[in-house]
Amino acid sequence: MYKYYQPNKKDIKDKRTDCIIRALTKLTDKNWIECFEMLIPHCIELQSVPSDKVIIEAWLKDNDYKYTGISNAKGTKRPTVEKFSKANKSKTLMVVAHHCVTCEDGNYFDTWDSGQCCLYGYWTKNDK
Repeated sequence: MYKYYQPNKKDIKDKRTDCIIRALTKLTDKNWIECFEMLIPHCIELQSVPSDKVIIEAWLKDNDYKYTGISNAKGTKRPTVEKFSKANKSKTLMVVAHHCVTCEDGNYFDTWDSGQCCLYGYWTKNDK
């Protein structure tokens, strides 16, 4: 089920392209500023911006998250954000085309209803 979620207090019209920061706030239970700041060391090291895929992947890997890709074999369809979320109870960062969103307890959290987007893969915390 879709739940409106906007942790960016400055984005009053939901027009910013900060989906990774928003998704990380839900994933980590940190606020928007904390999530932005935790990406900065990776931005400096890799000389790129927080929204760059390489930055996000580096932070997630360094913080014990594991990526699982979704195959799109001939004759099959990728699951949608909505379908995957319904079946998933743990906090998960889902990757779709040009966007990411977090789900938990069967719900997905975003500034818009991204439920019909096809899932390319997802990040979950490694069990230790």
